[in-house]
This record gives sequence, structure tokens and C-alpha cells, in this order.
Amino acid sequence: MAQFYCLSVLLSLLCGLILIYGQDEDFGGSLEDEGKKSIPGVGKIQEGIAGETLFENELFRLVCGALCFVTGLVIFLLPYHGVSVFGDLIPAVICLFAGACVLLIWLEDRNDEFVPPEILDTVLTSNRLYIGIAALAAGVLHFILPGAPLL
Repeated sequence: MAQFYCLSVLLSLLCGLILIYGQDEDFGGSLEDEGKKSIPGVGKIQEGIAGETLFENELFRLVCGALCFVTGLVIFLLPYHGVSVFGDLIPAVICLFAGACVLLIWLEDRNDEFVPPEILDTVLTSNRLYIGIAALAAGVLHFILPGAPLL
């Protein structure tokens, strides 16, 4: 299913960027506060949705996280090429983790009373930077090497 292959690449990249460059207070702090510099040109891409950057927009994060999670489930069950165990295993798992991480952080931001289970908080929230980097890498590799085993 080429549609889900394309969605997995696109959503892996978007969720990776959301996890790395989400800049609101609850979502990892501002880049300026931490002394980090933004990627050149990202500021222009992020401009203008109700005074927020694109990666801070709650609806955008919700939609990207949910779609990434669902796409990860679908490509895990229906690989694009190859054997289902090996064909799209790594991109499917990374999509699942990235989507779940974005959704968990979104839920924590929306509901002050929500306390995630300790295992989810440890695995997903604490490692969101690494999951974001893995999602970006998987999206780029999945795009460049579409026929490679495990990608």
C-alpha cells in the first residue's frame, strides 16, 4: 500500500520535528531559554497559526500524533513489500513510538489531572528527544531507500 508508505515517511518526519522542536513550556521549553539555536528557515515555516508556531499548535500535534500512531499500526500489519516480519518493522515501530509520544505529551498538556503510567512516562516522555531523532532518521532513510530490508 503505497499510500501508507508515503504517510509513514511524512508523519515520521513531522512527528520527529514536533518532538525535537516543539517549543512551548510544557513541551520541552523554549529554544532561546536553553541557549540553542533554531534550524535556519524553520521559523518561517512555523509562522502564523493563531500566533503560535506550527509545532506548538495543539490541533496540529494531535492530528499528527494520531495519524502517525494509526499509520504505524497499519504498516506493521500490512507491509509495503517483503515479509511482514522484516519488511517495515523498524519504520512501523518508530511510527508507533513517535505517535504515542506526541499523543501522550498532548494529553498531559491538555489535562492537568492526567498522570500517565510510570512505564509510559519513563519510556516515551523522558526519551522524546531520542524518539524524535529516530523518527527523523527513519523518515529520511525510509524515503531514500524504499526497497531496503527493514526499511
